[in-house]
Amino acid sequence: MSKSINRLVETNTSRHRANPPPTMPGQIHLVRHAEGLHNLRQDVNIRDAPLSERGCDNADALGRDFIAAHSDRVGAVISSPFRRSIQTSLIAFRRILDAGQYPANMGVDAKPGVWLALDPALQELGDLPCNTGSPVNELMSKFPALSQLQRLDQNWYIKPQRNLPPAPQRQQEILRRLERAQADLSDPQRNDIVVVTHEGIIGTIAPGIRIPPGQWRSFELVKDAGGTLSLQLARDGNAMEESLRNRDESGGLLNA
Repeated sequence: MSKSINRLVETNTSRHRANPPPTMPGQIHLVRHAEGLHNLRQDVNIRDAPLSERGCDNADALGRDFIAAHSDRVGAVISSPFRRSIQTSLIAFRRILDAGQYPANMGVDAKPGVWLALDPALQELGDLPCNTGSPVNELMSKFPALSQLQRLDQNWYIKPQRNLPPAPQRQQEILRRLERAQADLSDPQRNDIVVVTHEGIIGTIAPGIRIPPGQWRSFELVKDAGGTLSLQLARDGNAMEESLRNRDESGGLLNA
């Protein structure tokens, strides 16, 4: 994980230190961003598409459902720097994130909370306009309270012309980032990590898992004898996955 993300994780842990030993390993909660404007309009040419109005409502409902299931357990929230992912994070997890990341008139609780970390490795795959991020200065104009945007590389959104590494290699790179982030969480009562990302990344790090827009699945990060990392569905995640097999929730939405 980049040094800037490590600094944010360290900041988060310093606010939530506790003496009791962990009673259970922390979970990784993969969140797919809520409905984007490009999903709604079926238009891949909308550059770094924001959430639709329905997507904003979707993100709000996601946050309420998530808190009901995982209250006071999250020590880090890590997001793709795409607009739709940042919006999903800020709307869904306002009960978790520190109020300093919101405009002063938002009425968000002032209690110390988690600082949102932004990781370009979580951006959507492909070079379609809807899957291409925005320059840092544009993001700062949209999210002026997010000072951590200044830590992004100025060229973070430029997709490399070379071929990407094979999917298994990309999977291990991202999972190692999450492993390091989890190791940096010193409060055993807040050792869960929320990851807000896209369909392509979810398919890379959790092959075979389908998450509709604005929903999440919970996993445990495990390592085999050879040191290979993987995500295994937690018990509640298995139940949710089974419910998805029994109904089609895609609604014809454009993916990503």
